[in-house]
Amino acid sequence: MLDIGFFELLVVGFVLIVVMGPERLPEVAKKAAFFIRKARQGMYRLRNEMQSEIEGTPFGDLEKAKQEMADFKNDIKQFGRDLADSADTKIDVEKPSSEQDKTGDS
Repeated sequence: MLDIGFFELLVVGFVLIVVMGPERLPEVAKKAAFFIRKARQGMYRLRNEMQSEIEGTPFGDLEKAKQEMADFKNDIKQFGRDLADSADTKIDVEKPSSEQDKTGDS
């Protein structure tokens, strides 16, 4: 996600040791971990709340309607294939007369 390599982590660690000092570094790391944990929990709660709201609204019915439309589309495609197959059968029967038209023997 952040694409931070080992060298970048070493540089950040060195800068933190220089700026904060080795005495305060564990305290700062604990506070940073606490805030990161709180942010993750907040995002998790927000995501769950939004998902439960979406499922409880008409948006939940959209998935059902989408599936019904996909099924209907497949039925129409199958009907088109069946219609084309029956039309091909008629064309095959009429081919001899159409071949005569092409040769000019009408």
